[in-house]
Order: sequence, then structure tokens, then C-alpha cells
Amino acid sequence: MIHIAGLQKQRIFAGAAKIAAMKESAFLNWLMASAGTHPHVTVPIGDDMAAVKLPHPGAVPVLLKIDQCLDRIHFDLRVHTTMEIGRKAVNRCLSDCAAMAAWPSAVLIAVALPEKAEMRLAQGLFRGCKSAASRFDCALVGGDTAIWDQRLAITVAAMGYANADPILRSGAQIGDAIFVSGRLGGSLLRHHLSFVPRIKLAQQLLAVGKVHAMMDLSDGLAIDLPRLLQRSNVGAVIAAGQVPIARDAIRLSRRDGICPLSHALCDGEDYELLFTVAPDDSKKFEACALPIVRIGTITQHAGRVQLERDGRRIPWPQGGWNYGANAPPAAVGRRRPKMRIKRGKVRRRPDG
Repeated sequence: MIHIAGLQKQRIFAGAAKIAAMKESAFLNWLMASAGTHPHVTVPIGDDMAAVKLPHPGAVPVLLKIDQCLDRIHFDLRVHTTMEIGRKAVNRCLSDCAAMAAWPSAVLIAVALPEKAEMRLAQGLFRGCKSAASRFDCALVGGDTAIWDQRLAITVAAMGYANADPILRSGAQIGDAIFVSGRLGGSLLRHHLSFVPRIKLAQQLLAVGKVHAMMDLSDGLAIDLPRLLQRSNVGAVIAAGQVPIARDAIRLSRRDGICPLSHALCDGEDYELLFTVAPDDSKKFEACALPIVRIGTITQHAGRVQLERDGRRIPWPQGGWNYGANAPPAAVGRRRPKMRIKRGKVRRRPDG
């Protein structure tokens, strides 16, 4: 989910009336089924990055990613600084490198500037983008600029590599322990602008033990966990009491009356790592000094996710961000509904 200025928890979705019928998850499923195969593509559509092996002897797979940031959807140019916007645009891409335990090597950036934009706006964006890339010794090697009569749009393409095989979403196995890094929820209180991709942490995890499957949490655990399970053809049980909740999620709960766990599951833009490891390795990961916590177990029931709370198992909340499903059908700027979890029940509550 994306958060706009102040405490307005919303996406301003231009042209929503035209595409409200299209849900992002459904479209991605169609793409995966329709894209076909290619001998040079070793990791196709469906993971955080694609992997392409160049057609010459000894070539290693190149990992590729492209992402976009749009004004009033992913940021608000009226409120956020150009440095913040530039950093976020690049860091969103680099977070996908972390998701596959990859190192970023270069980024390309295309910017569509509003026609009345001043030079200092473009310069500030560049500085923000360069700041984010430089943190991981990632080169900003070029891109494209254009001017149009619409709001600011930034597209970032990243290229990376993995020292070993990249970690995919499809490797989770029955009995695996499920972990997340950091704390979840409350990202609208600026975490969505200030997060640092977990690239170094991903490499540290590999030093602890074998990671079976991994992805980053961009749309919220409520929707991202089912995506990993779908790719691995497994299910999961999540212990509600083990989900690490950010302090900002608790602060928001005091303001809007929505329980902190709901914020942790549904807010999105955490950019933390969700991963699974073998049961025999679980103790090693639990004992290490890294900022990770076990939250559940992979089960044999493909596609079935349950939340365990107070000794009971309840249905997994249908929250998180899903383009089209969350977009207001006609109005612009309406706040999306949240999932409220209380006394072991899941029910929908409109924000406001």
C-alpha cells in the first residue's frame, strides 16, 4: 500500500473508473501464464526479479528489475522532498534485489517531468536516486528524460547478480519455518520514504543457513504471503502473537481504532524480507543476532493460510494493496477499507 501526505491513508488513482475491473493479482497471473518460455530466461515472470543468461560460454545469469513511482500514488510532490522521492524510487527496485539475495550493480532511470518543473526539481531527484544507489556501490549509468502535461513519473530499472543461485519464491517446502525481518505496519508515518533495502541482511541470512524461499514485503504480509505460497504450492499457519509490530503501527492504532496487528498485516510498504527455512535450520536462525523472527510454519494445504490466535485458527485477512481491487471505482482519493481484527474475528471496517 502507498501512503500520501500526513495521515491520509489512500491512493489517488488516476483513471480508476476505466480500470477498476482489473485486479493486479489477476493480471499478474495472466501474464505468468501467457508470457511463454525462452532458452535464455532462467527465472521468468513471477519472482521479484527476472534472470537472463547471456548466450555465450561461462555467462552467469543477469538479474533484471523495473519499477515505477508516480506522483499522488507512491509519493506526493506537494509534501515530500525530491531527495526523498528519488531515494524511494531507487530503493523500491533495490529491495527486490534483496528479495533474491542479489547484489545490485547498476540502475537506469527514466523521468517524465511536469511541464512546469524547474531544474532544481530534476537535480533533487537525481541526488536522491544517486544517494540510494551509492549506498550499495550501485552505479547510476543513464536513463531518459521527458516533459509532459501530467504529474511526475519515475521509472527505475536495476541490474544485479547473485553469488550463488538467486532465492526464488517457489522454494518453500512443507514443514519450513516462516520468518520475517524487522517490524511491520505503520509505514505511512514516513517509513515508506526512509526504509533501507535489506540487501546486506539477505547476505547475512545465507551465512546462517539455507534459505528455501524469499521475497520482500511491498504490498503487506496479508497479500504477499499468499503470493509466495502460490508459487511454492503450499499453505501456512501464522501465529498472530509472533508477528513483529512496528511502533508506528501502535501509534496509528491509537488514532484510528484499528488494531496494531491489522496495520502490521495490511499496511504494506514495509520492505522487509519474508523467507522460509528448513525445520532443522530453524533453531540456528532463531538464535542468531539478526533482526528476524519466526512467525509460522509451511503446511501441505496448498493456498490455504490461517491465522492462529488465542488457540484458535481463523481465516487469513484479505488485506494489503491490490491495484484495481482497492482503487475507488469513480471517486478520487477515497481511503481504502482496512481489515479489523478483534477478539479472534476478522471484519472489514472503512477508514474514516
